[in-house]
Amino acid sequence: MPDRRRILAGLATTAIAAVISRQAWAATSIKVDEASALLVIDVQNCFLPGGSLAVKDGEQVIPVINRIAKGFANVVMTQDWHTPGHISFASVHAGKKPFETIDLAYGKQVLWPDHCVQGTDGASLSKDLSIPQAALVIRKGFHKDVDSYSAFTEADGKTTTGLAAYLKARQIESKTPAAASTPRVRSPKPGRIWPTPASSVFSQTIFRSRA
Repeated sequence: MPDRRRILAGLATTAIAAVISRQAWAATSIKVDEASALLVIDVQNCFLPGGSLAVKDGEQVIPVINRIAKGFANVVMTQDWHTPGHISFASVHAGKKPFETIDLAYGKQVLWPDHCVQGTDGASLSKDLSIPQAALVIRKGFHKDVDSYSAFTEADGKTTTGLAAYLKARQIESKTPAAASTPRVRSPKPGRIWPTPASSVFSQTIFRSRA
């Protein structure tokens, strides 16, 4: 289970430096073609400065994402889209505080501050994203009793988001994740995980997984 608190505490300085470095970009450059897609993961107001689960300096990834996106014909964005009173919110559990854990049917659950509640400004994608060619927004985490970290599968390991089917239908073979939040981006194939703390989009500018 990813620990947002630990990731948030350690990322800011090294991550941003990595992303804005030309050397880092050159080292992580990839071939982009019609079988490639950029996955823009949870670049939402709650995960940006001023949000309830903010990544320090998270807004600095947005120009990078916009620049990368210009090279992709295929772009998918995701949104955390939690119900009010979602099971992952510490506020729902008497006596519990954010970042404590509880046991649920699918395993350990980190409790978060309320974030990305459906229809709120915090759940909105950043207004500074400029990706007009994005063809799909996947909303995830909307099942009240199951959290969601992956762009492909919810935290119970079996409820899918529909992203894998979409990419297959579009004959997408290469996926490049970029994000401002901290969940891991999990491949639909068992054992294939991009080594994101996705908030490390700063340093993760590109992680590529061949389908």
